[in-house]
Amino acid sequence: MNILLFQPPIRDFYQTAIRTQPLGLAYLAASLRREGHEAGILDCQVPGRRNRLPLPERFSYMRHFYTDGDLSPFKLYSTYYHFGLSEQEIMDSIRQAAPDAVGISCQFTPYINDSLAIASLAKAILPGVPVIMGGAHASVLPQSLLRHPDVDYVVLGEGEETLPRILSAVTAGTGFGDIPGIGFKDSTDVRINPRQTFIDDLDDLPWPARDLLDTTRYTIGGTPYTMLITSRGCPQNCSYCSVAGIMGKAFRPRSAENIIAEIRHCHDEHGISIFDIEDDNFTLDTGRALKVLGGIIDEFGENAIQLYAMNGLSLIALNSDLLQKMKKAGFQKLDLALGSSSASINTGMKRPADPRKSDAMLQQVAGHRFPATTYIILGIPGHTLENMLDCIVYLTPRATMLGPSIFYPSPGTELYNRLFSSGDIPSADFLSELRSSLFPIETPEFSRLDLVTLLRLVRWINYCKRDLAQHNRQEISFEQLSSTAFDQWWPGDVLHKKPTPEKPLFLSRTSPLTIHEAGQALTAFLLQWQGFYGIQRISQPNKDLYTYRIFPYNTSSRVMQMLSNCAESLHIAAAAVQKPARPFQTSSAEH
Repeated sequence: MNILLFQPPIRDFYQTAIRTQPLGLAYLAASLRREGHEAGILDCQVPGRRNRLPLPERFSYMRHFYTDGDLSPFKLYSTYYHFGLSEQEIMDSIRQAAPDAVGISCQFTPYINDSLAIASLAKAILPGVPVIMGGAHASVLPQSLLRHPDVDYVVLGEGEETLPRILSAVTAGTGFGDIPGIGFKDSTDVRINPRQTFIDDLDDLPWPARDLLDTTRYTIGGTPYTMLITSRGCPQNCSYCSVAGIMGKAFRPRSAENIIAEIRHCHDEHGISIFDIEDDNFTLDTGRALKVLGGIIDEFGENAIQLYAMNGLSLIALNSDLLQKMKKAGFQKLDLALGSSSASINTGMKRPADPRKSDAMLQQVAGHRFPATTYIILGIPGHTLENMLDCIVYLTPRATMLGPSIFYPSPGTELYNRLFSSGDIPSADFLSELRSSLFPIETPEFSRLDLVTLLRLVRWINYCKRDLAQHNRQEISFEQLSSTAFDQWWPGDVLHKKPTPEKPLFLSRTSPLTIHEAGQALTAFLLQWQGFYGIQRISQPNKDLYTYRIFPYNTSSRVMQMLSNCAESLHIAAAAVQKPARPFQTSSAEH
């Protein structure tokens, strides 16, 4: 059979374009080819393709927080977009491919309607074509998808073995009762065959069919990159994470030899020299991770390729040997998963916790001069504002950028089940609101406004960290910031006029504002009036003047008061800045 695999477009306020490469579909395509089927991939999330959409009415409460045209470096989002190919382009692609079957990724819960829209388009054009869905969301809530009239089958979990079996059964006209890990419709109802096993030998899987991807679309600094998966499964049982439930609790690693061979193939066949290791647990087995890194150094030489792990590395799974090998192997930046600075909070989330080791590793990361972002979770039920602010304050004086992850409950997790049972997730209609850009969860301990303000605070701290690094300064105290902010280029008398929603401040100048200048000015307003402000350029008849409107954001007084209480002793440390990507350099290593 000939199957066309889709990564649907999405609708949201933002798209993380660098994380959209559909590697899972490329794995499926390679496995289908090995079984004698033909496969194509249509990645609808074309980088740079976006169209403005009206904000859905059910998201209208975010108008209080998002302002169109905001130039502030501390802004959040402003416009709701369709990211990717248009409906007409997708329909034309379906007609041109004329597939015998359609496979659709349904990975993330808030985008299920975007996946179902592809199913409806496929059925409208080819009414008899089987439509198959898979991915994280499809694996944990298959019944809801199968109740849609345009969805025929759902793959639960790994699909490299299951999807070819479905196609073979469709071709032969046999039943599906003996195929584990699928959902389907019989004459009366929806049926689910639970998954029984996981793929044990990942080395036996064919490498992803990257020839079906336009590798020029996936770049870092203009240089092509690709993702790597070196292991599957997770023995942890974090209350907010669905990985163990979807991929199993057993850690299933690929061999170092198989991984190195794939990297060599990617470079020689596709000209790729940048690799993003997307594992959930690359460093879980430190011996294996060291072997992989050592193999990369032996094969390519030191710092000959570039490595990332954008999905995150556990801080407490690192050690000195790993950091040294990562530096030599070509890691350009570290994305570090902290969760919380509090051991008790991490324990409550069922995350492994060791604050002393986390602190030591952050110091070592800084010592190796790794650009780093350390990720924390904000907005989990049961946490307090104090817990979250403590986490931010903990990272502020350390040489790392802050990565705030706004919590949203994912189906298949302990927290989702708890919230669903309590009625905090009222119905299936609420699923599209389970996204970080909507701050979906409020509790008696914190409001949406509190979380929005915390996120703006992190944006401001990161702005200060970048500014310090660019000016070769190690750190600055809040007291120093307060005393120097008023000495910047912005007119001093302006700072004594507090902008309000009814009376915003208008300022004109003969040259346009830079982002840095806007940040300086808004920092001064923040320190003067203990609130966050945005800035917009407005049209004026006088074309020789650039006129700007400064206006207050909705800001949580609780957060600002708590920050004020600890600001006197707080320092902001610079964070190392990542260098631009460089072309691949052939090493002297023999191959």
